[in-house]
Amino acid sequence: MKKSLISVGILAGFLFSILMASGVFAAKDVIEFNPSYGTVKFAHKKHSETLKIDCVKCHHTWKKGETSGKLCKDCHKAKAEGKTISAKDAYHKDCKGCHDEAKKAKKAAGPTGCTQCHVKAKK
Repeated sequence: MKKSLISVGILAGFLFSILMASGVFAAKDVIEFNPSYGTVKFAHKKHSETLKIDCVKCHHTWKKGETSGKLCKDCHKAKAEGKTISAKDAYHKDCKGCHDEAKKAKKAAGPTGCTQCHVKAKK
């Protein structure tokens, strides 16, 4: 009985390591945010893999080369707390700010208008 449990444990560990190596647990392709003004769908994979934007550009608390750590919502709440800006201001600063920078540099850029990102649910 004990040998079979050990064998199952070894097999489970092996399968888990294969899944990790294959990227099954990698970042989602699209991340959805649901603020009151309307749902925002963020193409994470496009930004990280296709556009090759470094993780620390958005995840400013991470160290170079890290692929996990604190997320925006871990520090940025609905309202500003001390020196930490609100989630809304953080997203607008990072997302809209990056798109504005790209437009100024005459590069392809993402949306900057409210309804270009925020989509209200149909009633």
